[in-house]
Amino acid sequence: MTKEQKINMAKVILQVVGAAGLLAVAMVAPNALQILKLFDKNKKKYNPKYYIDKKVQAMVKKGLLIMKKDKNSNRTFIQMTKRGDIQLKKYLLKDNSQTKQKWDGKWRVFVFDVWEKSRGKRDLLRKEIKDFGFIQLQQSVWIYPFDCREFIELIKADLNFGKNVRYMVVESLDNDFLLRKNFGLFK
Repeated sequence: MTKEQKINMAKVILQVVGAAGLLAVAMVAPNALQILKLFDKNKKKYNPKYYIDKKVQAMVKKGLLIMKKDKNSNRTFIQMTKRGDIQLKKYLLKDNSQTKQKWDGKWRVFVFDVWEKSRGKRDLLRKEIKDFGFIQLQQSVWIYPFDCREFIELIKADLNFGKNVRYMVVESLDNDFLLRKNFGLFK
């Protein structure tokens, strides 16, 4: 299973659970399987239900979902946590950011200064902004051509960063030829 398929599976599971609010665990796999069939063009040689169950367990462990046991029916339900809701919003914002937008000529610059003792959060921050599409300009300076303020606010909320991260809109940047080329901003 590729990294992209794993991300798609996590996104689909969050969408299914988010749409339902509270969903019986037995209902996650069939609903997610139906949605995943729309994305997956390859015939899978593995058992997708097994991978969905494992992914749900991993998402519970990460704090994106919680499991609740109903004492009356003895059924297990899953519910999205606040962190899961933030992750789903990040997935959806990333999807929207990758649709062709008209560039307004301004650069979005993301700068952070995170202490060494928070290395794990700093590495996760780097991964998130890189996956979103930012390009590293310098050590802790990343750049993106389109509006992404909402995404940055979600990251700040998710990772509990305050003044250590800054978002700027820059009207002019010298020698931005390679950046424009990397983002495909030439006509």
